[in-house]
Amino acid sequence: MSKILLIDDDTNIHEIVSLFLEQAGHNVACVSSGPSGLDYAAQNRVDLIILDLAMPVMDGVETFSKLRAHPNCRDVPIMILSVHTQTEVGEDNISGDGVSFVNKPIDMQHLVHAVDTAIAG
Repeated sequence: MSKILLIDDDTNIHEIVSLFLEQAGHNVACVSSGPSGLDYAAQNRVDLIILDLAMPVMDGVETFSKLRAHPNCRDVPIMILSVHTQTEVGEDNISGDGVSFVNKPIDMQHLVHAVDTAIAG
């Protein structure tokens, strides 16, 4: 069973994404902010991080940079969940091996497939 960390400030997203991913056999931990996500990922082994970009306090771009700088997180695949495309965000801000994008509104079948693909490497 894969361990997935979902970092998103929307609790409705927590509920629906967790439901679908858990039905697909994954274990999902949800946090509501970038700082909470950094703390969780630093202290727990995860197989994938799903990250929203539009969050208060610390946005997804800053959270992404800090995750990539942390030794426990630098090699963990990160999936960006956003209404913005990678081109809109800027490849200089979010890029590299193990990075993928899934657009909102979320197609749950696509998300489950993308998660399985990201974890498989």
